[in-house]
Amino acid sequence: MEDSSAVSPWRCRHALMSDEATVDERFDFADHSGKEWVGRQFVGCSFVECDLSELSTEGTTFTDCDFTGASLARSRHRSSAFRNCHFERTHLNKVEMADCSLVGSVITHSRVRPLTMIDCDMSLMSIGGLDMSGVVLRGCRLREANLTESILIGADLSGSDLTGIRAVGVKLGQANLRGARCDPLLWLQASVTDASVDPDQAMEFAVAHGLRIGGGES
Repeated sequence: MEDSSAVSPWRCRHALMSDEATVDERFDFADHSGKEWVGRQFVGCSFVECDLSELSTEGTTFTDCDFTGASLARSRHRSSAFRNCHFERTHLNKVEMADCSLVGSVITHSRVRPLTMIDCDMSLMSIGGLDMSGVVLRGCRLREANLTESILIGADLSGSDLTGIRAVGVKLGQANLRGARCDPLLWLQASVTDASVDPDQAMEFAVAHGLRIGGGES
């Protein structure tokens, strides 16, 4: 006979998550503007058309959440995470993030200027086709991110890790790339006219384009 007092492992895990995180809740069309969230966790939640403008978060985690049509304008985030989240037609203008993670998230058809991100992990993100002219992505990790056809004219990418990114059609004219780690393909696939680079990057660009460096007999 089954012991009715026994609690299944599944129910234990579910109870633990319920205590620690807000799971599968809908905040569609809600107004959370100007609020401060510290140490909160949201898993699989929907923030469709939600007003999150001027929101302040610290140590808050959003996992597999949907921000379609939401506004995070003028919000500030420190040591927070937006992992595998979906941003479509989302207002991200004047957002400031520091030491945050956006691994695996997708941003499409969204307003993202101006935007400041310092020391953030943007690995595996998809931000292709966005106009990100003038944004600050300083010291960020963008490993294997999809930047195809993105416009980053005048952007600050100094000190960032751009290895493995999809760079076909990316416009980096007048961008600050000094100190950034770049693959040879970036120098071949992206437009970098008038971009600021350091001497090592200038050498990488030359080699990628088949130039011979140094003296030698003619």
